[in-house]
Amino acid sequence: MTEYNKLRIEWDCRRGMLELDKVIMPFYQRYFDQLSDQKKQIFIRLLACSDLQLFSWFFNRVEAADSELQAMVEEIQHKLQLG
Repeated sequence: MTEYNKLRIEWDCRRGMLELDKVIMPFYQRYFDQLSDQKKQIFIRLLACSDLQLFSWFFNRVEAADSELQAMVEEIQHKLQLG
């Protein structure tokens, strides 16, 4: 089991767009601890993406080129009932 810097992850969940803050932070708070280590790593990679990329994936239904990131976007959408 990998140790995660939860303060750093929480900081990275704070985005420049209110719409993203209403998606990413609630998912992190409710579900991050339940994710497998592999999915936690993918979520952390997702946080490294720009706000514009994230917005287009979550709200404009543009698919991420990376299939793992796309699967995480879909999981977040499903769990938060965004779609």
